[in-house]
Amino acid sequence: MTQESVSPDSDPVGVTTPNTARVWDYQLGGKDNFAIDRQVADQINSAMREMGVPDGHVVGAENRAFLHRAVTYLAAEAGVSQFLDLGAGLPTMANTHHIAQRVNPQARVVYVDLDPVVSVHANALLAEDARALPVRADLRDPDQVLGNPVVRDFLDFDKPIAVMCIALLHCLADEEDPFGVVRRFRDAVAPGSYLAVSQLTTEDHPKEAARLHQLSLDVGMSTPLVPRPRAAIERFFDGFKLVEPGLAFINEWRPSEVDVEVGEAQRAGARWFLAGVGRKD
Repeated sequence: MTQESVSPDSDPVGVTTPNTARVWDYQLGGKDNFAIDRQVADQINSAMREMGVPDGHVVGAENRAFLHRAVTYLAAEAGVSQFLDLGAGLPTMANTHHIAQRVNPQARVVYVDLDPVVSVHANALLAEDARALPVRADLRDPDQVLGNPVVRDFLDFDKPIAVMCIALLHCLADEEDPFGVVRRFRDAVAPGSYLAVSQLTTEDHPKEAARLHQLSLDVGMSTPLVPRPRAAIERFFDGFKLVEPGLAFINEWRPSEVDVEVGEAQRAGARWFLAGVGRKD
């Protein structure tokens, strides 16, 4: 069946609609995406290059390197064995459970996403891993996640949990109260838990960030991108103590030899994302 032959009303897997999770998968070099996702990603990347800033492939690789460093820190140095990965997208390309279980094979990960396409893919991808669980829920209503009996049975909320918001919060508009969402999860986890965030920022590319936001609207992405200034991103960590080096450009957060090899642009820093990890005392 060709893309042109599928009508929107008969498109249960989103073949004709650009899906943010699949666009991100393509930016990461993955294969779980459709032609419409690649088309939109290429359009965005072309616009970014025309503006003279690093494109989505560079940003995706930079973000995935941060995920690797953050999860490694959480599983090894912080000793966390439970992860709640919110808005996780497709759990491919060396994702949270792969990284955590390299440090601790007993580590448990819950991947939460609302998208039905992601849910189908995640169930297939995680079918053989008893310690990685996909859950379809709307994280904008945290009680859908926190009140889910499967989640409550799978994770022990009396022990520390790492709440992962990786490349997520810029997918929530201000009117969806992303700060309240994070606060609700903060209040639900035990002392000694952690929050990890990477978020699109206006700090270094303010005009380009505004253009990227508008472009994400123009191309009809399932969740338009909302860049935020440093002060707003710091608000996500209310009630958490940031670990060193604090809130930093993503490539400057504990750079190490575990970083993936992504070329000179990555090592110089795309400066599109701010990232940090905080501990709840």
